[in-house]
Amino acid sequence: LSRSTTKFLLKSRPNLDAFPEDVKYHIFNVEKAYLYDDNKLMQKPEDWKLSRSTSAIDSTIAEEYSFIRKRTSISTKDGRRLGSAYGQTTVQRTVNGQTIEVKRIISRREYNAAYKGRDRSRHVVKQTRISFLYNMQSFNIHIYDEPVSDLCILHAQAEVSTSDPSSPDKRGAGGGDVGAAGGAKVDLPPFLDVVRRLTSSKEDEEQYGAFSISRIGE
Repeated sequence: LSRSTTKFLLKSRPNLDAFPEDVKYHIFNVEKAYLYDDNKLMQKPEDWKLSRSTSAIDSTIAEEYSFIRKRTSISTKDGRRLGSAYGQTTVQRTVNGQTIEVKRIISRREYNAAYKGRDRSRHVVKQTRISFLYNMQSFNIHIYDEPVSDLCILHAQAEVSTSDPSSPDKRGAGGGDVGAAGGAKVDLPPFLDVVRRLTSSKEDEEQYGAFSISRIGE
């Protein structure tokens, strides 16, 4: 077992007034800009070597890309911007379906420099994110604002195995739905309207993945 992210499609934007009083949440505005696929200028060489050495079984890279991200904290009281953090992520996908991510913190100056050289064949993806804890589990709701709107994806941290990912959902003892993702059981918050679990299939990746959504003209 390993801790990974399981994703669920939500029917609509969450109603924050429906959150229980004991569920505290944080709101962020996120701006994600993709770099050219072969652009590693922002990544430290030692990090790149490490990412390749940690590919478990099959290290053959089928796809790789990189993006920069600005995350701005928003006050839940009055909507004020409270400050921003910047980072870069390089993603590798192997031929055996494994995804490897290498992340690092960057400065505002580095972000602005890379942003000017971003991949112009892709939109800058803008999201509102809501993070919270429920039943000792970590959740993040990604609400797309641009280039699409009202697409909402729930990200849940869960223990994942390599068993059949098509296991049916069950009813959890805590009152919420339990999404069974390859052996991972997620106690879904009952105050969210979950449509279904998203898989790593080509269809779901193309329709709901930020990398695919960012493409201009597709």
